Amino acid sequence: MSRRTLFALLVPLALLLSYVAVRGGIRAHVDTLIAASVGKPLPAFALVDEQGEEWTAERLRGQRAVLHFFRSRCGSCDVEAPEIRALEAALPADVALLHVVTDRLLNFPPVETAATIAGKGFAKPVLHADAAFADAFHKSQWSQVTPITYVVDAQGVVRFGLRGGQSKAAIEQALAAAQ
Repeated sequence: MSRRTLFALLVPLALLLSYVAVRGGIRAHVDTLIAASVGKPLPAFALVDEQGEEWTAERLRGQRAVLHFFRSRCGSCDVEAPEIRALEAALPADVALLHVVTDRLLNFPPVETAATIAGKGFAKPVLHADAAFADAFHKSQWSQVTPITYVVDAQGVVRFGLRGGQSKAAIEQALAAAQ
């Protein structure tokens, strides 16, 4: 095999391995940030949903809550969406589910965000994350790492941080453990 052929084979392999290593490092870092939120009180926040209604941490006190972070251009978010819609339909009255879209932090066009939200077909409120809200969880500079789901107990303590696409059953299991 010539040097040129060997080089042509090794360069793409090295690039692929570098990509996998960087992606793994990013995921590990975000997992550490998510884990740091677990066991802490839900941070104070005030965000407005698509209908103009304000949501705060205080409003959620006394009930369990699910904070579901998603964004446009997220394949895992698209795959997860039917499971989240099924969860919405099955939630008991003492559980609040808030969808948190991170598109503004990523400077996505509002038209794209609106299309994403409409396409997901979520029945529960959709909030637009601001930098302070994202920083309180897994940092706004990592807003492209979605989906992420946080489960909060009735006392307002974050009990679980789940990265990646989740099933209805997995979130229900976390909710049951957060009683």
